[in-house]
Amino acid sequence: MKFCVRSRVSPRYLQQADEIRVDYRDRDTLYDLPKKYRNKVFILTFPIGYNDNIDWKELHNYNLVCEGNFVLNCSDVQVAKYAKENYNIKIMINTEATSYWELEGLINLGVEYAYVGIPLFFDLEHVKDLNIKLRTIPTVSYNHSLPHDNGICGQWIRPEDVDKYDPYIDVMEFEYCQVSREEALFRAYALNKSWNTRLDLLVEDLGSPAINRLINPELVNTRLNCRQRCKSGQSCHMCYTALQMANPDLYKNIIENK
Repeated sequence: MKFCVRSRVSPRYLQQADEIRVDYRDRDTLYDLPKKYRNKVFILTFPIGYNDNIDWKELHNYNLVCEGNFVLNCSDVQVAKYAKENYNIKIMINTEATSYWELEGLINLGVEYAYVGIPLFFDLEHVKDLNIKLRTIPTVSYNHSLPHDNGICGQWIRPEDVDKYDPYIDVMEFEYCQVSREEALFRAYALNKSWNTRLDLLVEDLGSPAINRLINPELVNTRLNCRQRCKSGQSCHMCYTALQMANPDLYKNIIENK
């Protein structure tokens, strides 16, 4: 599994990461970062909706300095196509693919990576056969543009399960957050691959106080390919059951009611 971190984390983590994501406001650092961190992939993220006054010469220079290990991440398909076709810049689209139809479109566009969304995240055995590299954010359960009561049935990943996703997911990155949190998430997922306390300290939109070490380790085997059938009227409550059984309040109530 490869990991991507933002350029603002400390050098210790930049050295250990496989990819470095650069905010648009920090783009000038792309002239120096490739010299300090050799053989890394550098991803420049445009602000969502940004498509005006693009300095194409500047982007071309970044691609040269990064020796081709440069990826432009933007939300505008036309901008991405122009970058690829006219400057031979690798591209990705800053949105999740939630269907095979959308994945096909991204493949046709020639993107370097695709963010995998729900319900594709729960059908990875089939998705892996497509000719595209996948990315995910293990600490975000769902797209917050639409409301949900919680993220229990969402696309979170436990640090202990990182290796289980290795055959399917190419890169993990973390949500936009404070540097100290991103560094802590990198330690949990990339270095330690373990977390003993509440999972919602990592996955803040989980909506459950479940203790991570108490979650059934076999749950991931179901989540890999369940196709999120619980949301299509079929009978499955494994995520809810596993997190409820790891809820410390359950044991507290049992003890109090003895």
